[in-house]
Amino acid sequence: MIALRWVLGLLLGGMGGGFFVLTLVANGFRKSFGASEINPLLRVIPLAGMLVLLAGLVAPSNRPLLHVGAACAVAMMGYCLWTMVTESADVVWIGLIYGAVWLYFYWRTISAVVV
Repeated sequence: MIALRWVLGLLLGGMGGGFFVLTLVANGFRKSFGASEINPLLRVIPLAGMLVLLAGLVAPSNRPLLHVGAACAVAMMGYCLWTMVTESADVVWIGLIYGAVWLYFYWRTISAVVV
């Protein structure tokens, strides 16, 4: 179970860092063509969700944090499904798979803690 936490944490750190760098580069690229910047909420909300998922991995004994993380994972998976239907983006499979594995971690952690 500890290996799963490490794998999920490292993947999340890489995805979060990559997402942040990509939004910075994309804003510079958009400005060079005279377009407006990306809405800051579109940059902050995914990063906040990733931080909640990471916090659930760091402190798996904190049940409320795990529940909020599960809600974030479900919301992320719903957004990925919506994106697949509306924009036919195949790369969102990564988000779906990550969310499913995180929910598996959540299920195993919650079922192990139940008295």
